[in-house]
Amino acid sequence: MLQGLLLLNSSVASGHDLWWPIDHKAKIGYNVYRAKDAPVNWVKLNVDPIPCTYFRDQTRLQTVHYIVGPDAWIDAGEFGQKCLLIPDTPYSNVVKGRPRVAAHPDDVQVRVTDRSGVIRSYRPKMVSGMDQTIWLQVESDGTLPAGGAVSDFPLINFATVASVMVVYQKLVNYVDVAANMARTFFTVIPILENGLEEHEPGALGTQVVDTMQVDKMDYMQKEMVRRNAWIFAQAGEPAYLMFRRTSGERCGCADGLGKARSACPVCYETGIVGGYYGPLDMIFIDPDQAQIRTIDEGGIKVERRSRSYLSRSPIVQDGDLIIRKNGERLVISGVTYKMPRGVLLQQEFDVSLLNTGDTRYLIPIYTPQVPVIYNPAYQASPGPGAQPVFSTSTMPHSREWDNKEAQIGRTITFGQISS
Repeated sequence: MLQGLLLLNSSVASGHDLWWPIDHKAKIGYNVYRAKDAPVNWVKLNVDPIPCTYFRDQTRLQTVHYIVGPDAWIDAGEFGQKCLLIPDTPYSNVVKGRPRVAAHPDDVQVRVTDRSGVIRSYRPKMVSGMDQTIWLQVESDGTLPAGGAVSDFPLINFATVASVMVVYQKLVNYVDVAANMARTFFTVIPILENGLEEHEPGALGTQVVDTMQVDKMDYMQKEMVRRNAWIFAQAGEPAYLMFRRTSGERCGCADGLGKARSACPVCYETGIVGGYYGPLDMIFIDPDQAQIRTIDEGGIKVERRSRSYLSRSPIVQDGDLIIRKNGERLVISGVTYKMPRGVLLQQEFDVSLLNTGDTRYLIPIYTPQVPVIYNPAYQASPGPGAQPVFSTSTMPHSREWDNKEAQIGRTITFGQISS
């Protein structure tokens, strides 16, 4: 079986490059297979045997000439428009190396043949690729304007139409190198002298590579992952992760630019209804940095910011929230990814403690009890079911402290020390 298969992100957008060493059993060539989400249901990518040891899985568009039948016309829309439905999602030409769904009248062509055999092109009024619909503007007398805003063609009535053809681009292979949350698997099989494959794709012992492991990890990279896992098991604390929504129903508080109103209890200042989704269980490494107090013209500002890190999963982004079991809520920012040779090994980020009155403390998390923030340095017990900020060994039971309002991260004598 072939070994040494290497998967790399292509230098051209929307592509993956496969390299492998020469297999002397491959007298005719090689077949390349791909699978989505799991190494099953393999699909062969090449039509003819590949005679070399390189293959690029890249986005391809195919031109479709679709003859519109009577069932394709949709009785929808307002007066003065005519809508037809095509069987595929149309795409425009590749833009900056990546295709996009058709959304402009120039992305498709509508060709009408009348009963005398004359073919004329008509400009659609609107193209909705996601809905697979093309809207045509119809004049009040039932005729169709030809060629766009300026045309030498006369208006044509649908009663004289013999056939309608739509020409568009159909996506036959879409490779998205930016899809981090889903894996794509590849395998290569040598073709023997008798024209048969050496084995079936996915057979025991077959080398399979995937897009989450773009290059095979060496010893040092595996050791980094192993040590991270050990540290998390020893020092990490269970916490919750809330992902910041980036799409969905727009909140009514957002302005025309999508900027949300402060302290909105519906979108939590994200502009999207709900604001966040989760929670997801995670292990959090908290550096436990003390609060920093700064004085400026606006008064005293208290903040706590520290650098933390995470293993390969879950993938976090700026704006996501970490909710600790003691009730603290921290916002993630400044995310960087340790990705030598394309292998995601570690994520590093800043965490900032939100102020107590921040709207994001109102985001509901469905746990048996809502945790309570309290300082065991001056509270004997915050109530049933709550967890302390510090170790239980520091909790007082019958002692009166000098400063009962000490802030979290400060000593009980904070503010009473003179020098």
